[in-house]
Amino acid sequence: MDPIAISADDFNAFIDMFREESDRGAAVLAGSFVENYLGTYLKNRQVDASLSNKIFSATGALSTFEQRIDFAQAFGFLPKHVCRELHLVRKIRNHFAHYPKSASFKEAPISDWASALSTSQSVKSRLGNNFKLDHGKTAFLISCGVAYVIMQDIGRRATASGA
Repeated sequence: MDPIAISADDFNAFIDMFREESDRGAAVLAGSFVENYLGTYLKNRQVDASLSNKIFSATGALSTFEQRIDFAQAFGFLPKHVCRELHLVRKIRNHFAHYPKSASFKEAPISDWASALSTSQSVKSRLGNNFKLDHGKTAFLISCGVAYVIMQDIGRRATASGA
């Protein structure tokens, strides 16, 4: 799918919408949002835009979420830990999108993947308390948001430095 331009305002509106969705709806919509933004991010990093339509077409080299993540990591456009997170987002999104039976963030394998997200890991607060986000849907949505922010930040810095 050819990426479309998405702004920070669009993202904020989507997050409000995603919270109201079922687990399946939130996973498919938020995961697709991140996939689309990754495509936009990669398009903005192109040196030769004349190949854009070809590589992002339905059968192009960067047509799938997995291909985009692997490319971003292989060419150093995104750090390995961000790509690991994106692969978990992709797995969760794909399971909800292609699994015909009932699925939930509370059931395996989704609960396992959601608990592997960095936003589900235990972190120490400023007060010294351990904090862990145990709700899979919330962790997933926050991970999608963090990935979006990281891509925006790296893209801005690359543009500013002329890279």
